[in-house]
Amino acid sequence: MLPLVIAALLGLSGILVVIYPLLGLEQMRADASAEPVSEVADRERTAKSALRDVDFDYRLGNLDEEDYLALRDRYERRALAALKTRYEREQALDALIDEQLAALRGTKRPATGAAAASKPASAPAASKTHANGRARTTPRSIARRRKGV
Repeated sequence: MLPLVIAALLGLSGILVVIYPLLGLEQMRADASAEPVSEVADRERTAKSALRDVDFDYRLGNLDEEDYLALRDRYERRALAALKTRYEREQALDALIDEQLAALRGTKRPATGAAAASKPASAPAASKTHANGRARTTPRSIARRRKGV
């Protein structure tokens, strides 16, 4: 009896492993309104290409002005919609990055004790010459040269 129950459980777990990707449970966790980045980029690229093609056809004389204006208006709206979608995604990503940075900065503690003593208080003063031996030009040295010092 026990081997039969174990075999049934193993069979069910095997079926779940095979069916899990087909159910799309991972996609349900993602935002339903979010399109893949590649689709947004493709729409933007397609709309820009269509605008170029319409402009080229008009310049060649293959389109009259009325058709050109109608097509250009339609493709401009598509391109602007794609650009707006990309902008909104970038803003959402920037907000997420800002939140994560704020969380990291909030948990970061200032160094104290032995760790603070092992770190230098400030960076050493930079050398006044380049690696090739020439003198560096700094605002202070420029002012001295002007004054003749």
